[in-house]
Amino acid sequence: MAQKRISLSHLFFIFIIILMFLPMIVSFIPSMKGPELYGVSAENKNIIKDSISWNHYWEGGFQTEIERMIKQNIGFSNHWIRFNNELNFRLFRYTNAEKLVLGKHDNFYEEMYITEYLGRNYIGDRYIQKKVILLKRLQRLLKDKYGVTMLLVFEPGKAHFSPAEIPDRYHPEIKNVSNYEQFVRFCNQENVDYLDLNDYFLKKKQNSPHLLYSKYGVHWSTYGLWVATEQLAQFIENKCDIDLPDFTQVGDSTSTMNKDLDFDMEPPMNLLCELPHEKMYFPIYSFQNDTYRHTQPRTLTVADSYFWSIYNSGISSNLFKDNIFWYYNKAVYPHIFDPDIQYADKSSLKELIQNQDLILLMITDANLYNFGWNFIEEALHALDNTYKEDTEMTTLNMILSDKNWYSTLLKESQQKQKPFNVILYQTVEYERKQLPQ
Repeated sequence: MAQKRISLSHLFFIFIIILMFLPMIVSFIPSMKGPELYGVSAENKNIIKDSISWNHYWEGGFQTEIERMIKQNIGFSNHWIRFNNELNFRLFRYTNAEKLVLGKHDNFYEEMYITEYLGRNYIGDRYIQKKVILLKRLQRLLKDKYGVTMLLVFEPGKAHFSPAEIPDRYHPEIKNVSNYEQFVRFCNQENVDYLDLNDYFLKKKQNSPHLLYSKYGVHWSTYGLWVATEQLAQFIENKCDIDLPDFTQVGDSTSTMNKDLDFDMEPPMNLLCELPHEKMYFPIYSFQNDTYRHTQPRTLTVADSYFWSIYNSGISSNLFKDNIFWYYNKAVYPHIFDPDIQYADKSSLKELIQNQDLILLMITDANLYNFGWNFIEEALHALDNTYKEDTEMTTLNMILSDKNWYSTLLKESQQKQKPFNVILYQTVEYERKQLPQ
């Protein structure tokens, strides 16, 4: 009997030892880690591997790097991370996904859309009016002197589209004037040529036969993309007096499968189980380009991530000729994901603009605090000899283009319970005084 107890004790001990060392043993089998995590690239892992060297050993950093590498490559690591994320989401309604806000009834938002809708980052009428006046000046100059049409497009924002699902902790009942509202007002006042998809989506919401946004997406749905494309094409044809290539619906399908665009905030959550998806509608379109009747304008687009879907779906390549897409007026899309990001070459900006038929400035409401990403000022500087730099606007753009600086001012506004535009104005004036006279 004693011998049997000893054997069971030995077996239990061996089992515990195997259990302890199993993750380390299977770490040498890549497939045992589990499905790759969204946002964790192989390049990041190789950086850690490559940093382990004898120099690190003698400098005292060897153990730290080894620990980091083991944590990333330990067996079952991805399963455990997903399991932990699943528990946080199911039990505590919490997620580690960057930027993601869990709204009511499982509606997902990015915080910047809520901030804009509630007017928490309103920059003030003074700056908005100045920016709109500069835009109108550029539109007029391009059309009259160079024959180039420049159009502004307000893309929709999910918080504006679905304000009722904003979490109570943001106090959505306290809404101030927003950048979007004032940009529209001043654009009307200055007779700017613009298309307001934000307003169009809101009006179409009640009678839309299909979802324009999904619960788990922060960008428009695939159906919403085509609704926006139809409006954009009609707007361009009207303002440019041209006939773009035709596109007609030739089929459709419905699915609850994750097709990225419709549930684009679910993958970053890295959950163990897939969320229950709504049935989404996917229209299928065909383009017809008659070279004798249709015109494909040479187009430069300065836009944010909403334009990704227009570009990736092939819409822009079918409607436009040689469409150049400057992402946030900084990087050339789609090369923003390359190891060596390709930045916009502005050394010959004047010649580049002169060679276009159409310039699109497309911006969602959440980005309006940094309207135009300095493209308007850069274009005026390149094209208009009479344009004089406004140090106030230069300082403003410098502050708002710096995400860390902008975030600091936003936090200061919240902590001091002072309007953001007041904090911003004080900062701009202080920084202007530091400039050399």
